Amino acid sequence: MALQPEEQWLKRDIHDPVFDGMVAQFNEFDQSLQQVNSSLVPFVRGIHELAAGVQSLSDGLAEQLRLAQDRVLVTEGCRLREAAQNIARHDAPHSAVARFNRNMEFNITTPLKDHLANNEKLRKELEKRDLCLAALKEALKQVELCEAHALQDTDLRRKLAKSEFQASKAQFERINRSVFEWLYTLEEHRDDILDSCLQTLKHLQYDFLASAAHSISDVLPERMAFRRMTEMMPECLEAHVQNELQSTQESLEGETGEIFALRLVERLARDGKERPGAAPESAPSAQPVDPLSLSSLLSHGFEEGPARRALRQTGNDTQAAMELLLGSEDGELVRQPVTAHREALETSPQPCHAAGPTALGIRGQGVARARS
Repeated sequence: MALQPEEQWLKRDIHDPVFDGMVAQFNEFDQSLQQVNSSLVPFVRGIHELAAGVQSLSDGLAEQLRLAQDRVLVTEGCRLREAAQNIARHDAPHSAVARFNRNMEFNITTPLKDHLANNEKLRKELEKRDLCLAALKEALKQVELCEAHALQDTDLRRKLAKSEFQASKAQFERINRSVFEWLYTLEEHRDDILDSCLQTLKHLQYDFLASAAHSISDVLPERMAFRRMTEMMPECLEAHVQNELQSTQESLEGETGEIFALRLVERLARDGKERPGAAPESAPSAQPVDPLSLSSLLSHGFEEGPARRALRQTGNDTQAAMELLLGSEDGELVRQPVTAHREALETSPQPCHAAGPTALGIRGQGVARARS
């Protein structure tokens, strides 16, 4: 039986290089999708752990701040907990993590599973193609064997061999055409599929982080007016304690002991504060000076009187008070050299005020404010 020119390769025991190349590219594409799919597990777990961490932190802070005397702190703790719930509650349909889960399932997880399932189906079709090709070659050998024995066309064995060859050829062509179209289509859209996966994952990350940031921004104060932790490190507190000990050393001479209640009343009266648990005064005469802010200014060489006035004018804003003192016309009067009274503070461990070297700049150049 004469074969068509395009069928001559059936007589040679070689592989089709074009087919082998398309299969190799398909295997690379399938491996890329499998790697992306496997990396989604730690990614999703990380998002959930981040949300759980935000929830745990806010719950802990709110629980501790609930014991504070300042009702503003209690309110801020409750607001932070509500913001964290808007981020981390899985059962809240509009929370950031719930929206992330829905978008992840619809836009990434389900499409990837469908692609991987289709690739597995195509692999089975490739295996089936190999079996059909082997059957076709075997049928061709039977036809050639009949021709070698010079069997007539009317011979039943020759008719069966030709019929088997035609059936095998039709089945192979049908599955070969389907496999070719799938391999060609995946090769044509491979980069688009991977790019879509990449861009979608980037958008999902942005959407979750932006939603979380928006929830937290809703509970931020309009002005970040709070004392930095660097101003309340143990070295700073020790400087304040040493300053208070030196300032009260003379008044304590001759006393054999102290009563803490009496000492507390004296300190509150001196600082202009109310005793714990007392109702706030309706119209305080002057804003109390914050001891830590005052200690910070004194450690930089400012006199106590001007420092107190500057803190009252700026609402105990250390940085603003320092700018006010440095920018005043009678700067020489508010700035003093190191004296014996300040020597212990200056020789104590390095102060940790967040102003740092900026606050020690040349007078008249101003100080960059750390609080907007």
